[in-house]
Amino acid sequence: MSRKVIRDKVTHLVEKYDTTDPIEICNCLGINRYTFDLGKDTMGFRTEIYRISSIALNARNSDAENFVTTCHELGHHICGHDTNTEFLKHSNLNYINYGVEYEANVFMVELLTYGVNAACFSNEEQLLQSCNVPKWAERYVDWDYIRSKADFSSFDSIY
Repeated sequence: MSRKVIRDKVTHLVEKYDTTDPIEICNCLGINRYTFDLGKDTMGFRTEIYRISSIALNARNSDAENFVTTCHELGHHICGHDTNTEFLKHSNLNYINYGVEYEANVFMVELLTYGVNAACFSNEEQLLQSCNVPKWAERYVDWDYIRSKADFSSFDSIY
């Protein structure tokens, strides 16, 4: 699935449910979220039983990690991936340039950066922190797209 198709799916969700919050989107879609102790490495996973989608999150994760994990696992659901995907783990947070994990990571970053105005930030790191994009996911950001959408007339610029 192309980045544009994934971006269009994110746009459709945000416009339909009027939120970029993955937890609210899960609630709107009837996706259950559960918290379990999944050990030291596993951050979470998505499963589907009898066509009921659920996301399992690790009780050991921080709130920020669970937020990002929810975005990633929601990406698997929205992209139509079956349940035979890898668990999101601390040990597998590497850049992948194809496949279902790539698509879920692109979905996550597109949702986290949806509607961001790059003109409001002094640098990329500040933008990423503001959008809660984790360091390991920076390579999934489409900087050309974000820069092309920057609106320098939308705030009181010092320039």
